[in-house]
Amino acid sequence: MDQASRLRALIGGTHTPAADTGRAHPSADRSTNTCFIAVTRGKGGVGKTTVAVNTALLLAEQGARTLLVDADLGLANVDVMLGLDSSRHLGHLLLEDRGPEDVALEGPCSLTVISGGSGLRELADADRSQRALLLGKLREYYKRFDFVLIDTAPGIGEEVTDFLADAHRILLTTTVEPTALRDTYAATKTIRGRISGADPHLLVNMAASDAAAAEAVRALNHVAGKFLDYRYSNWHRIEPDPIVGKAISERRPLALTRPRSPAVVSLRRMIEALTEWSAPPAPSLVANGGRSVLAFKTS
Repeated sequence: MDQASRLRALIGGTHTPAADTGRAHPSADRSTNTCFIAVTRGKGGVGKTTVAVNTALLLAEQGARTLLVDADLGLANVDVMLGLDSSRHLGHLLLEDRGPEDVALEGPCSLTVISGGSGLRELADADRSQRALLLGKLREYYKRFDFVLIDTAPGIGEEVTDFLADAHRILLTTTVEPTALRDTYAATKTIRGRISGADPHLLVNMAASDAAAAEAVRALNHVAGKFLDYRYSNWHRIEPDPIVGKAISERRPLALTRPRSPAVVSLRRMIEALTEWSAPPAPSLVANGGRSVLAFKTS
C-alpha cells in the first residue's frame, strides 16, 4: 500500500460526532472521507504552530490532499512560518459573497493554506453567529481534502472549542515544564467538559528523553485521573531541536529544509501512529515515546 493510501486509511469512519452538550457545536459531515486533526495547547510557547505547519507539510509531501487552517483568529502566523504573503485570510469568510476557495493559498508540496489574518480585531472579536457562518463555509470546503489540519487559537475559549468539536484527533501540545503541564490540565478539563467523548492525544514537545516525557504524562494522569476521572491513553514525544528557532526566523519550515532533523523525524513517527489507529484505543497509557515500527521513512 502506498503512503498516501496508508494516510487515507485513518479516515474510515472511526470518529463519533460529539453529543449535544447544549452548546452550539454542530458537527461536520462525517460521511466525507476527510480526517480532521486539530492542534491546540494550554500554555503559550510550547510549539503548537510549528507542530501544525510541519505535520501538514509531511502529510502533503506523501501525496495526501491537505488543508492547513490557521484558526488563531486575528493573531495568525502560519503564513509567516511558510513564507507566504497574501492579503487573503479567514476574516473574508464573514462576507456573504466570499468562500474558502477565494482566500486559500497554495503552499509548498501543494499544501493548501487558509490564513487566520493578523491584527484584525473584528475577526478576533467574532461572535458565535459569525463563527457559525465561518465554520459552515469551511465544513463544505473540507470535503475536498484527505486531511484538514487546524491550528487553533491560544487558550480554551469558545473560539477554540468550536473548531475542536469537528476534530477526529485533537493533538494537545505541551512541554515538561510545570506551568505548561498545569495549563494542559486546565485545557483538558475544558475540552472534556465542552466536547462529549473528547480524548486528546498528548504531544510532549521538546522533551529531552522518553523518560522525561513519560514522567510528564504520569504527572498529568495523576491529576486528571483524580479530578476528571480521565487518563491520557495516547501520547507522543517530539524531540528538542536546536534549529527550530532558525527555521522560524528564516520562514522555511524544517520539514522542507531539514527532513532528517530530530523534530521532523519525531513528527513522522507521530503521523505513523495516528494513521495506524483505526479505532479508539483502550483507556490505558500507551508510551509511544517517539518509537516507530511502521513504514513511514524516518531517515
